[in-house]
Amino acid sequence: MKFGHQLKQVLQEEFPPAWIDQAIGYQQLKKCLHRLEKELSSFGLTPETLRQLLQEVEDHNTRAESELASQTEALAREEQIEKPFEYILTPEARAEQDLRDAANSDEKAPENTFHPKLLFTVDVATGEPLSANLSPETRSKLHQLALENGITNVRVTEVTELDEAAASEASDEDPQRSSSNSSSGTTTSPRELRMIEVPLTSDSEFFSMLTTQLSGIAELQSVEEKRLHTVIIQISQKINKIIEANPGKKRDIRDVVRWRRILNYYTDCNVFFETKPSMRVVAHTVTEAEKQLLQFTNMLNKEKLTNFKSEDSEASVNMFLELNQDLLQTLKFQEINNTAMYKILKKFDKRTALGVKATFPNKVHIPVFTDAVAKAVCYQVNKDVVETVPRLSDYSCAICSDIHWRPVRLECDHVFCIRCMIVMQRNKQSRCPLCRKEGILALHDADLDDEMKKFLEKWFPDEVTRKQKENEFLAGVDQYGEAYKAKCIVM
Repeated sequence: MKFGHQLKQVLQEEFPPAWIDQAIGYQQLKKCLHRLEKELSSFGLTPETLRQLLQEVEDHNTRAESELASQTEALAREEQIEKPFEYILTPEARAEQDLRDAANSDEKAPENTFHPKLLFTVDVATGEPLSANLSPETRSKLHQLALENGITNVRVTEVTELDEAAASEASDEDPQRSSSNSSSGTTTSPRELRMIEVPLTSDSEFFSMLTTQLSGIAELQSVEEKRLHTVIIQISQKINKIIEANPGKKRDIRDVVRWRRILNYYTDCNVFFETKPSMRVVAHTVTEAEKQLLQFTNMLNKEKLTNFKSEDSEASVNMFLELNQDLLQTLKFQEINNTAMYKILKKFDKRTALGVKATFPNKVHIPVFTDAVAKAVCYQVNKDVVETVPRLSDYSCAICSDIHWRPVRLECDHVFCIRCMIVMQRNKQSRCPLCRKEGILALHDADLDDEMKKFLEKWFPDEVTRKQKENEFLAGVDQYGEAYKAKCIVM
């Protein structure tokens, strides 16, 4: 299936009508490009001819760079203007200022800012194009443009005679005067060159259409970002309300514990971007993000973490999952439009050989959806939610790496679980494992931190129950020996 039909099908199947209206109009741009081909052909500028000219420009640039080391800056500048042709995409100065003003305000960026120009270098004396790789028909038409623009008054039939006269005059020049000019650092050009513009309209239409569509996508991006930010804040407020309600019922505590696990899983999955070891943040592609989001939802379903008792929690987790689906959809929209833009620019170069694929993206703002919003989601989740909910890693014993059960606080203020302290006392170890301060052998029941014990039982009920059972089992082994590990069977 051709890309144009594929693009149309994907847009219709996956995106709302308002988004489709703002997408890159690939088919319309192709029609405009077809009209541009006809315009160029009317001047005899086929893709093959323009490719030859483009090779001339590349050869010219290579030659100018190699000569730059041995020539003065003035000579390099003089050489630079002798390109056989040039295609300019730079917006007008006023349009650039309008773009800067729009970027610093909430105004929509101005449209139709590109006025591309196809310029050919001609000899002012004769009106002849500089390039020798042009067909007689093209040379004649460019010569006619030079006449119409007042660059020369020499007619086509007079060019040959003038060239012969110029050649004869050049052979009679004084060699000593030429050498003197060179040694003094001044060089007179053997001919005066000017650039004439080939009158095209379809390329202006093409780039105006493309920049207008990019502007529409940027405007859509702004609206969508504001909506998603509002949803993020609503979710954050709902979750915080649940967390800060100081739950007293066991059911409510379970919901808070479930929320903590959901949010920790989310930050671990790095759905839309990840931070590399070099601290560089890398955005995921649609395929990567879709894979990570599926992994996240599978984890939730596997552990049944979305089965809340509270209606507020259930509504919030649904909003959270829908938000991530919306983010994935915006990422898809961004990616398919970027693909459409680069494909149409590639087709533009293939049919005209004007080399815009590498230059156009650097001269416009390419809208980027998801990155900023996805980062805002993770930031909001971490700032307002994950950091509000106590994390197990903050309440783990430095010796056994498990949750503190019946935590004991030393004089140095370091906290460990009671069993680890008992083991150290039995081994006659008296110094704190973290700061090496004395005090372990003097511990007694008064050093138990009851306030932290209640806090952990509230926020980590499952972990506390599991650790209690493990410690009771190990205490039985200590008291009755290895036989305690065998199952007791009552006949």
